[in-house]
Amino acid sequence: MDSLLSFASLYWQIPLGVLLLVLTIFFIWLGSQISKTLKSVENLLDKSVPNLLKATEQLVGVHRDLSTLLTSVDGTVTELNQRLPQLLDNINGITASIQQMSESEIRATTHNIQGITETLNENIAKIDELVSTVTDFSQSTIKHVEYYRDQLSVPVTDFISAWSALKRSWDVFSQARKSSTSDSKDIDSEDTAETGQDE
Repeated sequence: MDSLLSFASLYWQIPLGVLLLVLTIFFIWLGSQISKTLKSVENLLDKSVPNLLKATEQLVGVHRDLSTLLTSVDGTVTELNQRLPQLLDNINGITASIQQMSESEIRATTHNIQGITETLNENIAKIDELVSTVTDFSQSTIKHVEYYRDQLSVPVTDFISAWSALKRSWDVFSQARKSSTSDSKDIDSEDTAETGQDE
């Protein structure tokens, strides 16, 4: 019976010992993994923290610049708020001056321009009438000149033709006279020569 009890106590101690051994190995492995992880985190922090600090310093500088800029903008807005009523008064004064000037000077100038335009239109109409009159006169004169030229060209042509015929007749007559005169001289000279031979 004692041996059975010792065997039963041994029976549950062996699995407990194996379990403790497995747990010990597991904790050792877990410790080594945690150690590696801590070393990796430490290396990462060693590398990242300076960059993170620099980035933080830059952000602080940007924050200061933004604060300065916002302060400047706030001052500008405050100054604009103070000067805005004066600026609006100046704009209203300029607008009133422009209205007065448009009522007094621009209307008078517009009226003068309208008068000048009407005068110019009248003068242009007169010039158009003069041009049309000169054109009509020129056309009429050209027609009359063409008519008289046509009327004179017929007698002049007839006169030139008659003169040419008369001149040609005169040339023919003078040539005929010259030839008859030379023929008579030749006959007289022949008669004289024959008379001399007879003697």
